[in-house]
Amino acid sequence: MSSSVQQSQPAVGEWHVLEERTTNASNSVHGTLDKMSDTIERGSVAEFSHLSYEIKTKKEGALRLLDNVSVRVRQGEMLAILGPSGAGKSTLLDVMSCRKKPLDGAEILLNGRSLNAETMADVASVVEQEDDHYGVLTVRETIAYAARLSTSGFSKAQIDHRVDEIITALGLQSCAGVKIGTPIQRGVSGGQKRRVTVGTGLVTYPRILFLDEPTSGLDSFSAREVMASIQRIARKEGIIVVATIHAPSIDTLQLFDQMMILAKGKVAFQGSLEAAAVRCAEVGRPIPEYTNPSDHLLHLVSTDFGDDKSAVLDALYAAQDREAVATRTAEGKDDGQALERHHMDRKSFGHHLKVIGVLSERNVVNYSRNLLAYGVRMGMYLGMGFLLATIWIRLGLSDSKINDRLSVHFFSVAFLAFMSVAGIPAFLEERSVFLRERKNGLYGPLPFVIANTLITIPFLFACALLFAVMVYWSIGLHPGAGKFFQFLAYLFLALLAAETQSVLVAALVPIFIAALALAAFMNGFWMCVQGYFIRGRSLPRFWYYSFHFMDYQTYAFELLAKNDLKGLLFNCNSAKLPSGDCMCTYPASNATIAQYGQCVVSGQDVLDYLEFGGILMGAYAGILIGIVVIYRVALYVILYFRR
Repeated sequence: MSSSVQQSQPAVGEWHVLEERTTNASNSVHGTLDKMSDTIERGSVAEFSHLSYEIKTKKEGALRLLDNVSVRVRQGEMLAILGPSGAGKSTLLDVMSCRKKPLDGAEILLNGRSLNAETMADVASVVEQEDDHYGVLTVRETIAYAARLSTSGFSKAQIDHRVDEIITALGLQSCAGVKIGTPIQRGVSGGQKRRVTVGTGLVTYPRILFLDEPTSGLDSFSAREVMASIQRIARKEGIIVVATIHAPSIDTLQLFDQMMILAKGKVAFQGSLEAAAVRCAEVGRPIPEYTNPSDHLLHLVSTDFGDDKSAVLDALYAAQDREAVATRTAEGKDDGQALERHHMDRKSFGHHLKVIGVLSERNVVNYSRNLLAYGVRMGMYLGMGFLLATIWIRLGLSDSKINDRLSVHFFSVAFLAFMSVAGIPAFLEERSVFLRERKNGLYGPLPFVIANTLITIPFLFACALLFAVMVYWSIGLHPGAGKFFQFLAYLFLALLAAETQSVLVAALVPIFIAALALAAFMNGFWMCVQGYFIRGRSLPRFWYYSFHFMDYQTYAFELLAKNDLKGLLFNCNSAKLPSGDCMCTYPASNATIAQYGQCVVSGQDVLDYLEFGGILMGAYAGILIGIVVIYRVALYVILYFRR
């Protein structure tokens, strides 16, 4: 470990017992970490200088959330950021990690090299407060996929060894094979899930690790053990750790090399526990015996409950400004070493291929286990198939059954497409994981959309196949294997378009109830302008020439109808004229009458009457594919701009 790493020291005499207990506990942290890749630099230092950030409000104009915050953290050191609610802790972490852009004049440097959002993503990992994971993956699988998405040049054995290190260090051995958990399947506890989130950040070999409330949901002992594990890894591998933390115990606090107290966006104190005791005494508010220094400092700077603390705040600000000037004068500028990437080039073609493969594999595992992805929907499709097969059973070739056949095709397209909204919860989970991993620079929206599309296709095709097998011959649609496979293909394209529409809505409106309502409305709207309830040519001209031809259900319904009716002959038994001639439900053409007589109507006659007869099936299928492609491109665009 570098000599530049400062050890925490007791602030008052009574703490030496606690520190000794902390040291002994640190030695008992599970596992021993092996030396990291030689690409990690030694002697690294991160400098965050003059960080200010403000937002625009209607009432108050510009509201400054951060005001000239500066801090310097060396490799292996841990910085704790504390403060009352609204002090700017999470905002500071976002600015330090380049997720928010500070005001002009700010500097973020690693070894003297300036960092921006792109380069920060290459060297840093951020562990957020939300524990977004795939609920059906186990603890080991979750951490392993994070490792595979981020590392380069490591064998499977090396990755597995790294995953085992992290699992052991974070005390997750007992639940390594347990699933994270879903709304319908209980998994690990909240505290274990928090440790899994920390593990996904550590396993990627970060140079800088940002932690937002890493101990939330943990009891005091578990919180100290987790932070002790992070400290061991940080000092072993030279990781710079910056963490916001809420109400740490004295045991946990002593693991940090320095702490920062924020108040109204400004630094009220920065330094060690020992320095905190000195500072409090300087401003006339000494730390009472047996009191946690962080609790005492937070009490001094908190103004949420109406206390007038302007005097003590001014004194703390002034003392901190003097200390900052003295520190800069004494320490000077660190010359550092060159900034080198230890992750693979994330713009390379090989990286994108690798990521697509890993994401596709993870999607297969997720979809095959997650009932909310396709399990529930497959059950719904089978249920609807059973209803159609038993209600429209053996329609036959009577002209009175022609409208029933059209109803089958309408239900097949419209209602099955409507059920695509059942996939929204699974996609929202997918989206949350994507956003977390994207923010950490693991991959972008293009690999995500490609992997999602590739794995959606076989699962959705399986759903369409089960439905088609159940209904096609039970209802008695156009005989022949070729006609069946065309029915299956057209139905699948309709379901794929509906599926893409649902995930597009969920990406645009990532709130389950709102996305569900909007997707349901859109499917209902497409039903109205499709051409079944009211014939297309009877629609008002605006709806006919606009949304009727934008509707994927229009093309799918007409394709299914033409595939079924073309080539069939229907007997006209519905009514007899006084002359004894037949009166068919649909008018027969002169050619049909000349060839078969007046008591037969051909499927082509029906199609011509409905104005479906002249459609080019290949062109309509191509339009359906085009709609799917447009929806998928729109999905990419939405995810690209949803940072």
